[in-house]
Amino acid sequence: MAAAVRQVRAVVFDLFGTLVYEFPRSDWEGWLDTAAAVLEADRDAFHDAWYATAVERQTGLLGGIEENLRTVAARAGAWPSDSQVTEAIEVRTEMYRKWFVPRPGAEEVLGQLRADGYPLALVSMCAPDTPGLWRSSPLSGTVDVEVFSCGVGLRKPDAAIYLRACEGLEVEPSACLYVGDGSYRELSGAAAVGMRPVLIRDRGMSSEMLNPDPDDWEGETIDTLLEVPSLLAG
Repeated sequence: MAAAVRQVRAVVFDLFGTLVYEFPRSDWEGWLDTAAAVLEADRDAFHDAWYATAVERQTGLLGGIEENLRTVAARAGAWPSDSQVTEAIEVRTEMYRKWFVPRPGAEEVLGQLRADGYPLALVSMCAPDTPGLWRSSPLSGTVDVEVFSCGVGLRKPDAAIYLRACEGLEVEPSACLYVGDGSYRELSGAAAVGMRPVLIRDRGMSSEMLNPDPDDWEGETIDTLLEVPSLLAG
């Protein structure tokens, strides 16, 4: 197809659902339930406040994860103690330990692309504890440019977050392959700035995993990260 021969000089990856696993809905909702109970907040009010503050949390406006929890709890009518906040964070950390691990092929493909001379970037919609988790994971140091929404105050699918990655890579958007699971309409956003977007899907688990504000995608699609190098051939 025409896209297959388009020259790619750099590759930009999404994080959750792409390089590491996305959270199962049951685990995610279970953590919110537990956090509400630990913080002595009404369950439904806590859930509503958590989702209502998504933009503020993901763009760093509410500070770190402790401040996130305190703000959400307050909006749900609760004023937790330091120990309660610490306990809620510990439960969250356990969930991240379980799921914040490289997807099959992630380390191999990133290593191969770097060896082949491709500059790499990460663009993630994330909470303020994600950058630290990334930098302490096996994938730390595998990309040249890191763009975390909570650190730069930008969100997908806004053009600016993709352009921030391109600036860091010193590559035009038209020379970038973008690989993501389609959350937050990220593929449409990548296409709008001129990147070549590719959806990575998990046929076995996709219906069970979180996929907020997904793209209705009919473009290029792959099933595993191991297919990425083949997209650059030609």
